[in-house]
Amino acid sequence: MDQARYVACYRQWIAGQEAGLGELVAASANAAAGRATDAELRAVVERCMLGYQDYVTGRRALSREVGTAFFAPPWCTAFENSVLWLGGCRPSMSIRLLYSLSGEGLETHLEEFISGRISMPGGTGLLGITAGQLALINDLHHRTLRQEDALSERLATLQEDIADRPLLPIVRARERERAMAMAQLGAAGAGCNDVVGRLGLAGPGGVDAEVDAALESYKVGLARLLNEADGLRMATTRALATEILTPPQAVEMLMAAKQLHLSVRDWSRRGEGGQQQLALRAATAASAVRPNP
Repeated sequence: MDQARYVACYRQWIAGQEAGLGELVAASANAAAGRATDAELRAVVERCMLGYQDYVTGRRALSREVGTAFFAPPWCTAFENSVLWLGGCRPSMSIRLLYSLSGEGLETHLEEFISGRISMPGGTGLLGITAGQLALINDLHHRTLRQEDALSERLATLQEDIADRPLLPIVRARERERAMAMAQLGAAGAGCNDVVGRLGLAGPGGVDAEVDAALESYKVGLARLLNEADGLRMATTRALATEILTPPQAVEMLMAAKQLHLSVRDWSRRGEGGQQQLALRAATAASAVRPNP
C-alpha cells in the first residue's frame, strides 16, 4: 500500500474541514446579523456537502486497492480509531448532535412535541426546530438506525466468515501437513527450510495463494461495506441539511459537527502525544541509569 496517498487524502480532508468551518462560522455570524439571505446560506451548505462528497469519492477510489486501510487508519490517533464505525462516524450521530443543539431533554419528550401535547411556539431550542421538522427528523433517525444495524450485522458476518470458513480450515490443513512432513523428514535430518520448500508453504517474501485469495476476498467485502457506510453518512447528512432544516439551521448543524470533529482530533492528539513523550522520557532515563554489561 502506498500509504502516502492515503495520508494525503486524509490531510486534504482535514484541511477542507478547517476551511469549511471558517466559512460556516462567518455564515452563521452573517445570518445572526441579518446580513445573509437564505440563498447565500444555502450555497454555503451546498459547498460543505460537496466537500463531503469529494472525500467520499477519493476514499472510494483508494478503498478499491486496500479497503482495510480506513478501518483503523495509522494516520489517526488510537482514540480516533476507537470511535470509528465502518471507517467513520455513525450517521445517526448527526441526528443526535441535532437533538443536542435543539435543547436538553428534547429527545426524551420527542413524542410529546410531535403530537402537540407539549407546545413550542416558534420552535424549540436555539435552532427553532418545529414539530413538523421533528417528525421528519424522528423518522429519519429510525430509518438510519435500522440501516446502521444492518451494516453492522454484515460486518460481523464477514468477520466470522473469514475466520470460520476460509482461514481456519487452511490453518489446520497446513499444520497437519507440516507435522507429517516433520515426522517423515526428521529422521533424515531435513531442516525447517526443506520442509517449507517441500510443502510449498509461504516462505520469506512468499505468499500462500489460497490464504492470499481469502484475505483479498475479505478486503473486497470491507471496501464494499465502507462505501455503503459512506453512502449512508452522506444520505443522512444531506437529508438533514437540504431537505429538513432551513438554511440557517443547516449552517448551525454543520458548523457544530465540524467543530466537534476537529476538537476531538486536536484533544486526542495532544493527549496521546503527551503520553508518548512521557514514555520516551522514561525509557531514556531508564537506559541512562542502567549499568553497562
